[in-house]
Amino acid sequence: MASWRAAGLFLALVLYGLLSVPAPAEIRPAEAAIGALLVLGVGLLRPLCVATGQTLLERGSPQWEMPAALALAVLLWCPLMRGVWLDWAPGDMVRDVVPLLYLFLPVLLVPMLRAAPDRAVGLLAGGLAVAGVGFALRWWKQADWGFGAVGVRAMADGGVYLLNAPSVLFAAIALPAFGIGMLTQGGWLRRAAGVASILGGLLCLVALAGAVHRMALGLAAVAFFALGPWWLRRAPLAALGVGTAALLSVALFPEMLFGALGQAAEKTRLAGANTRWEEAEAALGQALSSPAAFLFGQGWGALLANPAVGGWRVSYTHTLVTYALAKTGVIGLCALIAYLGGIAPCVLALLRSDPALGWAVSAPLLMALGAHTSFKYLDTGLLLTLAVLAAERGKWLPPR
Repeated sequence: MASWRAAGLFLALVLYGLLSVPAPAEIRPAEAAIGALLVLGVGLLRPLCVATGQTLLERGSPQWEMPAALALAVLLWCPLMRGVWLDWAPGDMVRDVVPLLYLFLPVLLVPMLRAAPDRAVGLLAGGLAVAGVGFALRWWKQADWGFGAVGVRAMADGGVYLLNAPSVLFAAIALPAFGIGMLTQGGWLRRAAGVASILGGLLCLVALAGAVHRMALGLAAVAFFALGPWWLRRAPLAALGVGTAALLSVALFPEMLFGALGQAAEKTRLAGANTRWEEAEAALGQALSSPAAFLFGQGWGALLANPAVGGWRVSYTHTLVTYALAKTGVIGLCALIAYLGGIAPCVLALLRSDPALGWAVSAPLLMALGAHTSFKYLDTGLLLTLAVLAAERGKWLPPR
């Protein structure tokens, strides 16, 4: 059953990357199908156990699981009751609760997938990579395949912000990293798949450069620098070959690379931190508006006059900390810190046991949970699920 659940999640990610958007404004057939596959993956028993507190009585569960279940209960019910008390719009409350459930997918999914950890980790990683490449291809299509514009001008993100999905950065790091491994073992078919993986990762990376996603590019650079020595020890010939190809690309297309660096520097000069500090000040002001708001926030469904979007009243902020403080108060923020703090050792363990997968997971998570609205996206919760599952099984991915 666990393998079938993982296969359903893989299909949901494929639909997500090819047909949906990171933050859909409405439920279309694609979103309905993705939701149905997620429900099939989670099942009915696990949500009931979490909702009734049965998970708190289970023995032998990992250390992260009990704090996570408690944090989910606090973050679901306290802000929800606060939102109902303040009479926020039901639609706005739903738009907050659904991303919360995404963020806590490890609580619901990991116990259901433990029976087939290798299969589940492989399918989740493959699904996230396919979703990332799908988003990148769709962005290139809307950009009219303008590869020549990279490094010349900052290309538009588009109205649905496809490249904001953390799966794009995951694919940009994971596919080249795993592709190098495929080049070292197996027959010509495996080597061809390795070349295709490297090209798919490069497609995502160049898309991020074209749209000048500074943080994603910086994290990708850190990941590749960290993985370089590791791959030189494990597969020196393949790593040297890929490195030589990269240097040759730089020599052939220097304008693209140095132009992209110049675009990032110019964006930093003009935009700075993208009004994140002003946004944080607005969120803190809302939290300090009353003792109840300080403790419990304004609740799910609350709107914030956000300086980052010209002062419009919107349901989001661009960082998880300010979002949690404004909506759930200090109590909710502490619950969130306890949850993520419990999962952090799993990510660190994964970085030690499988650096390639560990960096591919941790880089987009740092972006999503640190300084980006993508903490509300489906792929963030599935990246957390992948990190916990892979750390618990303690094995390599893919088999080498």
